[in-house]
Amino acid sequence: MASILLIEPHPLLRLGLRHLLAQSRLHDVILDIDPDQQLPLPADACGADLLLLGLPAGSASAGTMLLEAVARLQPKRMLLLAESVDGLDLGELPEGVRGILSKHSSADLLDAAIHLVLAGGECFPGHVTAPAAPAAEPARHPAPAGPSASGSGETETETPLSGSHLLNITERQYEVLVLLARGYPIKTVSRVLNISVATAKTHACTLYQRLQVRNKGEAVYVALQRGATLNWPGPQLSLLPQSCVREAA
Repeated sequence: MASILLIEPHPLLRLGLRHLLAQSRLHDVILDIDPDQQLPLPADACGADLLLLGLPAGSASAGTMLLEAVARLQPKRMLLLAESVDGLDLGELPEGVRGILSKHSSADLLDAAIHLVLAGGECFPGHVTAPAAPAAEPARHPAPAGPSASGSGETETETPLSGSHLLNITERQYEVLVLLARGYPIKTVSRVLNISVATAKTHACTLYQRLQVRNKGEAVYVALQRGATLNWPGPQLSLLPQSCVREAA
């Protein structure tokens, strides 16, 4: 079993990745770190078997983040996630980097890449030169890159109408997805949307079927992959009954 360290700036994508990792059953420990929070690192953050590192847009900032991660965390292997692998230039990659994928790659491709890297393999897009691997490790196996990202640095507010059209689900299903993505339990979702718990569960199950996923983590990942931001403001918690607020906390 492996120790996996996850660093990803986007909170919803980080949530989706964490759920995917939890289902992989490859790990003893998953550490989830927000790079924007300047907190002391846990003692077991250094020397992880795998660092899954979500890079920011822009080769300069991505290269700086990569070098800092190597220096501070000293992971045994790294799998990099980039907004887009097209035109990505990180210079000479550190030896521990064993793969680069687009953040818009499918959940199945990401899962396969994690298995491959932990097994000692590599997955690089064709135009990226892999660092020299130790002689004991097998030759790299190319993996296809995901679709190009928009490259936008800001996240605009998304309405249930636009989000539902983008994901081919109903507006109510979109609202349920956003609230689940924020960590609210299904009872809170039902109260926030003023629907029964049974109806909220039905909407959740149906949207999972429409997105062809098994749980909310995969649903969040797939939604972001398809271009949704899930940045719907929704009802203000201050206007909700206190029982809802306590339950969501």
